[in-house]
Amino acid sequence: MGSAQRLANGNTFICESAFGRLFEVTPEGETVWEYIIPFFNEYPEHLSKGIIPGKQNSAFRAHRYAADAISWLK
Repeated sequence: MGSAQRLANGNTFICESAFGRLFEVTPEGETVWEYIIPFFNEYPEHLSKGIIPGKQNSAFRAHRYAADAISWLK
C-alpha cells in the first residue's frame, strides 16, 4: 500500500496509505500541501485480521494528475 510519484516540477507526491495522508514535498523535504482523508470506516475483524483495529481512513494508492490532463473535469 502507498505510493510516491516524482512530479514534473521536481517535487514528490506521496500517499501514506495507512494513515490516509496525501502530501507533496519539495526536493529539500519541505511540505507543500497535505490532505488527510476525513472519512473513517471500521473494518470487520475477519477482513483486517486484527492488524489495524478500529476505524481507518486508509487509501490503497493515489496518483496526482495535472489540471489539464483530464479534459472532462473542465
